[in-house]
Amino acid sequence: MEHARLNRVWNWLPAFRAVAETEHLPTASRLLCVTPSALSRTVKQLEAELGQPLFVRVGRRLELSPAGHELLGALRESMSRIDHGLATVSAAEASGVIRVSAPEPFATAFALGALERLVASHPRVVPQLVSLSPSDACAWVAGGRLDLAVIDAPRDRGSLSTERLGALRYGVYCGEGHPLFEVPRPSLADLSSHAFVALPREAAHPWPEALERRVAMIVSGMHLAVEACATGRYLARLADVVAERHRGVALRRLPIELPGEHVAYAAHRAGACGAVAALLRELRAAFA
Repeated sequence: MEHARLNRVWNWLPAFRAVAETEHLPTASRLLCVTPSALSRTVKQLEAELGQPLFVRVGRRLELSPAGHELLGALRESMSRIDHGLATVSAAEASGVIRVSAPEPFATAFALGALERLVASHPRVVPQLVSLSPSDACAWVAGGRLDLAVIDAPRDRGSLSTERLGALRYGVYCGEGHPLFEVPRPSLADLSSHAFVALPREAAHPWPEALERRVAMIVSGMHLAVEACATGRYLARLADVVAERHRGVALRRLPIELPGEHVAYAAHRAGACGAVAALLRELRAAFA
């Protein structure tokens, strides 16, 4: 492609990639902060320039045509090389904003500590931590709005690299003053007769589906679950690492082992370098 033609299509390529990787105009438009109609016009301009369709509409989804697959592969490879080149020529010390998503309890248990250590070794890095659903977080990483996402299951997105970090162990806890606090060996029946504080169903907070429990309060974060549990009014299923860090709170881990653990994965764009590579090292060390 001659330079003049490349200059014409250059600004359309990020829009094409967002649509190609989400296969959904409204989702891609949210990622790029543009209207779906504007995004559709951009794609049509690119198709007109190339003289062939890049997408085939299937219901509400847009699937890549053979030409679209070819262009997406070339675009991913080119952007990866550009990203690597930028990292190579930039200052050796990582700097700038690093945008991360981590749900509870991963944010409290590992992400915050890993980001603190990253800033200690790279003081010019400014972390930005949010909590998104795994599907949204992966879409944001693929679209360039996030640098890394901690998720609870590997996602099949060709533009992302996903690696297993480790697993969290959980226990059932109660606070001082709770009826089970002094019971030496409570039973599963005892658990079902007492109220729980819990995180929303979509949060990383596993509970065995075969066991019944009565949820009397739902809170947005693991630290709030710890505080509510500490009042002595509620039981809570807590990540052990989170409960152990609240040493000023009187909590007892009941001697009841329930099945299940929660595995954490890191999703990032291929060829992670700079601050993202440094954060990955910190996260791996946190789960080691």
